[in-house]
Amino acid sequence: MATKLYSLIARESYPALAFVGASAIAVQATFGGFIASFVWLLLAFLFYLFRDPTQAAPPIPLAIVSPTHGRVTQHDTAYDPWLNRPAKAIVIESGLLDVRSIYAPTEGKIMEQWSRVPDNQPDNSELPHSSAYWIRTDENDDVVLVITRTFWAGPVSISCNAGERVGQGRRVGFAKFGCSARLYLPSESRLEVATGDHVVAGSSVVAKLVHLTRMARPRDTMPSCTSLNTSGLGS
Repeated sequence: MATKLYSLIARESYPALAFVGASAIAVQATFGGFIASFVWLLLAFLFYLFRDPTQAAPPIPLAIVSPTHGRVTQHDTAYDPWLNRPAKAIVIESGLLDVRSIYAPTEGKIMEQWSRVPDNQPDNSELPHSSAYWIRTDENDDVVLVITRTFWAGPVSISCNAGERVGQGRRVGFAKFGCSARLYLPSESRLEVATGDHVVAGSSVVAKLVHLTRMARPRDTMPSCTSLNTSGLGS
C-alpha cells in the first residue's frame, strides 16, 4: 500500500522553491531571459532534488524497511550505545541525488528519542549531530533508528515524537540535503542486504526480525493395545 497521500514534491522544500521561483521571475524581468535561464535551470534541478515519490511497504511480516534512499556502507554485528546491548547494525548513506525523505523502518511505538550521543558510547562511532529514535514493535522487538546529518547537510526534520505510533514505511521526516541512517536491530535479526547495495526508502527490505517459535509438542504416545486374555478359551 502507498505510504503517503500528498504532493510528489516534499512540502518542506516549498519555501526554498518559492524563493528561487520568485528570483527567476525577478531576474528575467530585470536582465532578460538568457541570464534568467540559469535560475530557471536551478529551479528545475531543485524540483528534481526535492522530489518525494510515493513508496509502497512490502507485505512481509517482521520486515525492516530502509529508512532512507541510499547505499549500504556497513552491515555487521555492533554495540548499540542507545540501548546498551549487542545488536545487528546497518548503515545507509544518502547520495547527492537521492530522495531526501525519511521513513519509519517498522511499525510500533516511539518509546524514546535522543538528540545527543550517550555518555556510554565506547567507540565514538556516532557523530555529535545525531538524533536517535527507539521504536518498540507490537511483538516487543526494539529497533533504534539513528539519523546523522553531515556538517553541510542542513537541518533534519522529524514529524514524530516519543509516545506516538508509526507505521512501517510511513514518511516521518525530511533531510533537506541528505543524511546517513543507522539501524540497530536485535542480535537475532537476519540481514537482507550487503555492502554496496542501493536501497529505496520505505520499500526495500534490509532485514527481518527473527522470533524463535516454540517447538511443536510431540504427539501423545498412543496407549498400547491391551492384550486379549485368552485364558479359558478352548484350543
